[in-house]
Formats: sequence, structure tokens, C-alpha cells
Amino acid sequence: MIGKSEVPCMGMKFDGDDSAYEFYKAYAHSIDFSVKKRYIKRTKVGEVKRRTFCCSKEGKKGFDKRRKNVAFQRPITRIGCKAQMTCLLKKDGLLEIVSFEANHNHELAPTPMKHMLRSNRKISSAQKAIANDAERAGLPIKATIDLLAIQNGGRQNNGFLDSDYKNYIAAQRRAAMIKGDGQAIMDYFRKAQSEDPSFFYSVQLDDDDFVLNMFWADGRSIIDYKYFGDVLCFDTTYRTNEYGRPFAPFVGVNHLKQTIIFERHYFMTKQYHPLSGCLKHFWVQWLENNLIPY
Repeated sequence: MIGKSEVPCMGMKFDGDDSAYEFYKAYAHSIDFSVKKRYIKRTKVGEVKRRTFCCSKEGKKGFDKRRKNVAFQRPITRIGCKAQMTCLLKKDGLLEIVSFEANHNHELAPTPMKHMLRSNRKISSAQKAIANDAERAGLPIKATIDLLAIQNGGRQNNGFLDSDYKNYIAAQRRAAMIKGDGQAIMDYFRKAQSEDPSFFYSVQLDDDDFVLNMFWADGRSIIDYKYFGDVLCFDTTYRTNEYGRPFAPFVGVNHLKQTIIFERHYFMTKQYHPLSGCLKHFWVQWLENNLIPY
């Protein structure tokens, strides 16, 4: 960056997109608002030609009719704020401020809470090291967050939200994923779906991003039920020792007295309730909506 002023002004230059963003973020932190990267235009070789950084409350959220009757309505955070800083690539290869709007149409964040604004939240390198050690040791996410809170004198001093930490751990798990049982079954599901258009699978994850339940149904089972679905057995007595998960096949018998597997029966919903309380998992609802003709 050329120039050390804390307040953006026309003509200030930066050596790249990242340095311009860090400058605007530092300015925003000093007066208590959060920023986001907005518009970008690149040259044919991929250089940033024009970039706009703005207040996180810029723009307005479009109406989504699917969320009209949901129980929990997310708060509206974008209210059309015009505060922004725009930089343009010049012949000297530097980004220069060509437009700056300082005024906001809303109250700024209280100073004691400004470190928790989205653009200011960050998991430090030291915290990441602790998180990685805790993950290898098998500690639950909540326990690790509580540990960091004790070290920092409270959750409010962690410098990040619980959701930020969960997202970090989820990203680490995805990056470190090796080919094992979980990946093998996912590979099988994808292969089966490519070979059988009627094949359906769904995987439910828990709060720690581990596999909780899996469900699948293939085209052959649907056809079998059409002809032999007058009698069906639903049995969850089988439980693997290694994973501690109940395996619940829907079993019938064909005209040759051979055992066949069903996944298409309206009784499955009634049988499933004792296992899950009053909750209906999304794959049961999917079956009711897409497969069960009752």
C-alpha cells in the first residue's frame, strides 16, 4: 500500500487486491462496521481490473417464497447501505481508489462487540493448532470451544463464533478425508446411481460432521415390491459391533420363496416412528413424496 492514512481517499494506491481489502477492513474495524468483497472485473490474463469493497449491509435480500412459513425467520441484515470503496487498475500496475462513500444508512456496531463482526472474526494460528490437536485426540467440538473460552476468559473473547469453528473443522475433515469405509460407500452410491437412474441415496450427518444415518433404495427393489409387496418384514434387531448402527432392511419373499429387499412400503413410516420418536427423517418424507403411491 502507498500511503498510511487510516481513512480511504481518492488517489490512494495499493499493490494488489489483498492489500486493498486489508486496508479497507482495517478502516472498517476502526469505525465499527463489517465489510465484504463485492464487484470484481478482471483483465484477459486474470488480473483484477476493478474491485469494489462495501459494507456488509449493502444490497437487499430477495424474497424467497419457500421461507415464507418457516418457524424460524432469519434476521434481515442487508438494508441497502451505500458505503463502499472502489479501486481501478492503473498503468503502473497498482490499484487506485477511484470511488469512496463513507456514509452509512444504519447505526454502527457497539465498540466492545466490533471484534465479532464477520469480517473481523478469525481463528488464530494458535487456536487452529489447539483445534487440530483436539481433533486428532477425538475431543468433541463443543468441548474444544469450551477449552478455548476458558483460556481466553470467556466465549466472547475467542474472536470467532461457534459456527466459524465448526466450519473450520468441517473443512479440515474434508481436506484430510482418506479413502475408507465412509468414502467407499459414497463411491458405491454414486456408481450405483450412474448405472441405475432410479437409485436413490441420502446421508445424514451429525453436529460434528460425522455420518449419522444412511438410506438407499434401488430400482430393482421398487419393481419387486410391485409384484411381491403383499407381505413385508421390518427388522432392526441386527446391529453391527463396529459402528453401533441399526441396519433396517425391508424384506419380503418372491414366488420362488427367495428373500428379496423392499424399500417401498407405506408401513415403513409407521414402523419408523418408534425408532425416531415423533420425528420423520427427510429420506422417509422423500419416499412418501416420490415412491409410495398411497
